[in-house]
Amino acid sequence: MKTFDKILIANRGEIALRIMRTCRAMGIASVAVYSDADASALHVRLADEAVRLGPPPSKESYLNIEKIVAAAHQTGADAVHPGYGFLSENADFAAACESAGLTFIGPSPEAIRQMGLKSAARRIAAAAGVPVVPGYDGEEQSLAALRRQARTLGWPVLIKASAGGGGKGMRVVRVAAEVEEALESARREAEKAFGDGALLLEKYIEGARHVEFQIFGDTHGHLLHLYERDCSIQRRHQKIIEESPSPAVSAELRQRMGEAAVAVGRAIGYANAGTVEFILAPSGEFYFIEVNTRLQVEHPVTEMVTDLDLVKLQIEIAEGRPLTLRQGEIPSTGHAIEARLYAEDPANNFLPATGTIHAWQPPSLIEGLRIDTGIESKMEVGIYYDPMLAKLIAHGPDRGTATRKLVYALKNLSVQGVQTNRDFLIRLLEHAEFRRGQAHTGFVAEHLGELVNEKDAAQDLIAATAVALYLRYSRQAEARLLPRIPPGFRNNPYRDPSLRLQIGDEVFEIAYRLIGDEIYAVTRNDWQARVEVVSFDPGSIRLAFDGVQRRFQITQASDQFYVHSSLGSRTVVLLPRYPEPRAAAERETANAPMPGQVLRILVSEGQQVAIGDALVILEAMKMEQTIKATMDGVVAAILVKTGEVVAPGAVLIQIAAS
Repeated sequence: MKTFDKILIANRGEIALRIMRTCRAMGIASVAVYSDADASALHVRLADEAVRLGPPPSKESYLNIEKIVAAAHQTGADAVHPGYGFLSENADFAAACESAGLTFIGPSPEAIRQMGLKSAARRIAAAAGVPVVPGYDGEEQSLAALRRQARTLGWPVLIKASAGGGGKGMRVVRVAAEVEEALESARREAEKAFGDGALLLEKYIEGARHVEFQIFGDTHGHLLHLYERDCSIQRRHQKIIEESPSPAVSAELRQRMGEAAVAVGRAIGYANAGTVEFILAPSGEFYFIEVNTRLQVEHPVTEMVTDLDLVKLQIEIAEGRPLTLRQGEIPSTGHAIEARLYAEDPANNFLPATGTIHAWQPPSLIEGLRIDTGIESKMEVGIYYDPMLAKLIAHGPDRGTATRKLVYALKNLSVQGVQTNRDFLIRLLEHAEFRRGQAHTGFVAEHLGELVNEKDAAQDLIAATAVALYLRYSRQAEARLLPRIPPGFRNNPYRDPSLRLQIGDEVFEIAYRLIGDEIYAVTRNDWQARVEVVSFDPGSIRLAFDGVQRRFQITQASDQFYVHSSLGSRTVVLLPRYPEPRAAAERETANAPMPGQVLRILVSEGQQVAIGDALVILEAMKMEQTIKATMDGVVAAILVKTGEVVAPGAVLIQIAAS
């Protein structure tokens, strides 16, 4: 049995901080590692020691095995915790730690290798008597062979990266005409993300749920499960809502699925934390799909219902201690549900977003609410890493209470300066079908129009009014002489002061007139409201619209104002009164919809293209985006190079009419 005095955490952000909390509670020192992009990050500042790895790209920092092992030796660490993502399921990393005399806090390299390839994992599960999804996991990987196997399975077919996870290298193909492009795209993404382009095919089961079981094994032969998590709510095949227990799993089904999960773990002699994932069909049949040989992003859900610290269990098992729990003794109390807050634009195919977090204000203390995050105000959200900002986890005596508490927390969370999926999550959690427990893996795609429809003219007008009056009081507060005199005051009759403001693609000209003590008549075209300014402070203004008071938190960055209230969040842009005219574009351009790095340029100057032809492949936050032509014509100019980092809206390709 070992005793750890210092653990190096080979990760960043939220999960690094999460592991540090347990280390601190156990009296174990922590070592952080960081790239240049994270030099001043929270996980670096809160660690006992921190070691620089290299430049921002992951392959030069967080994926560099040699540098991480050297950092552990340099700081005298006893063990390495990989967190999730990056090297957490890399058997070579686990082996390198062992060879260097470091304890890898996770399963053995052999177990990682066996489960790391989904095709091999399928065969092991089948041999253990666990049902697997019908599919193809053979060695023949030519496009012709994969096309043939897809046709044999019948549409729809799910393409998966054999070596990967997190939705990378995964595509659903519903018609034969799409299969070749999907195979090539999935292979390219798998090679980029995991260094292995091998693919497997599975019959795609419509209306299925994604249910996973948390397993733990020690080195003394004990192996058990800590119940299930329902992870059916996904976008881009990546989870965004997780909960336990699953509303679709009965006590009898839980027992059968739990026994199957443990059987898979025993088949590989599993030790430490792992997750056995299943597809639960509408018929009630379940099928094994894969094992994640690491701690999961959604592990707090299990911690909330079992009152167990899973990181502490991981560390104790790695020290050689036996599990003291037995299967029948594990508690499960109430219901827990987690939402992942991402920097992304749900209305634009969930593309990642970047920017500066000008203000981060989590909700006030709410009993049963947990927030795991690595972000803070003034932090930059860049292009190099996953866009997840935080996880909010709520616990209650039942599903309805926990869900209501999570919605309340999201509504009272203010994150300003970067586009997020916060309002999308609220609409999703409030959706009637979700509340009835009827969600499945296709739920988001099926209800996308309802979930991303953000236009609300009344709320936009209220946000614009809040900015107009906030600016008026800010200017008055800044006045050096006669601060009680309103800005722009005239002693002769003049039109009401007004501002041109923009929310999305809508422009608002807001005019206001003082009609009483701190009371204004606010108008925009035929809309009008009676608004009282209840209080003003830098960063917030409290207004009463027709008698209803609300506090508006407002953060300014140049001509942009980030507004948050109980009604939601808006980005309001202050426009010049007389904008300069712009010349009409003479050519069509292909622009970057998100910040990213140019991965491939697929055309050359002078090439004839048609609408829908692929032009450029961008990569940002571990996601590929193919930019396509929007007109027929000739490529007139290529304005970027492979490897170049581009800003959102940057012109990549110019196309001239032919």
